[in-house]
Amino acid sequence: MAIEKTVSELAEILGVSRQAINNRVKALAPEDTEKNEKGVTVVTRSGLIKLEEIYKKTIFDDEPVSEDVKQRELMEILVDEKNAEIVRLYEQLKSKDQQLAKKDEQLRVKDVQIAEKDKQLDQQQQLTLQSMKDRDTLKIELKEAKERVQEQERKGFFARLFGR
Repeated sequence: MAIEKTVSELAEILGVSRQAINNRVKALAPEDTEKNEKGVTVVTRSGLIKLEEIYKKTIFDDEPVSEDVKQRELMEILVDEKNAEIVRLYEQLKSKDQQLAKKDEQLRVKDVQIAEKDKQLDQQQQLTLQSMKDRDTLKIELKEAKERVQEQERKGFFARLFGR
C-alpha cells in the first residue's frame, strides 16, 4: 500500500493552513502528486519527503525509524541548539565590545579633561607665585617708603624745608 496524504491531512499534520499546503503541493513536481480513486489530489511518498524537508517535521509517524535516523535527528537538534547558543554568545560578545568601545571613548574624554585641569592648575600656581613675588616687592617698597618718612620726620622742620 502506497503512502499518500491529501492537502487537508498534511495541513493538520504540519500545523499550517490548508491554503499554504495547497500552494506547496502545486509547486511540487508532477511525479510527486497523483489523483486518488475519488479524484482528489494526493501527495506521493517522494513529495511527502520533500515536504518534510521544507517544514522540518516528520509526516511518516507510523513508519519505523532506524537508529541511524534517530541519531542523525538527535545530532541535528543538538547542532541547531549549539548554533543558537553560538549566535547568542556572539551577540553578547558584540554587545560587550560596544560597551568597551564606549568606555574607551569616555576614558579618552576624561584624559582630555584631566590634561586641561592640569594645565589650569599649573597656570594657577604660576599666578600665585607671581602674586607672592609682587606682594614681597610691595612689602619692601612700603618698608622703604616708611623708612624715608620716618627719616624725614626725624629731621627738623627746616632741614626738611631746605632738603638737608
